[in-house]
Amino acid sequence: MFQRIQTIYLSISLIVIAILFFIPVIAFSDDAGGVWGLFACGIKESGSGKVVLGTIPLMGYLALIEALTLVSMFSFRKLDNQRRITFLVILLQVLAYGIIAVYTIKGKSILAAHPVFVIATIIPLVSALFGWLAYRGIKKDIDLLKSLDRLR
Repeated sequence: MFQRIQTIYLSISLIVIAILFFIPVIAFSDDAGGVWGLFACGIKESGSGKVVLGTIPLMGYLALIEALTLVSMFSFRKLDNQRRITFLVILLQVLAYGIIAVYTIKGKSILAAHPVFVIATIIPLVSALFGWLAYRGIKKDIDLLKSLDRLR
């Protein structure tokens, strides 16, 4: 299982998405010097850590992506299912930007602050890239098995 390259790519994708639970995806700042961060569990004030707006749906969405990635990693015996689940995970990772955008707009209106993009903003895209690499590896395995079946 872990000797295949797609499992390594899926593991990296899993770790990269898990980072979003600990660092802010988007930062907010206002003219008065207030700084907030959009975390998976809520929009938190920088200094005190007080939650201004809860983002439980975002946390659930990211947990769903994590769970499906784990299911994909451990369904290596059924390559067609693994390929489908991996494609679904890639799609969900790209669509995570929609949920992040919704909370960015809500945070902007509630805090009266402007959003600031940080390096963690590209994490769902990086995770989707590793998911796509895993998808390609799974597809190569399926093609290899089909070619070996022809030889029998």
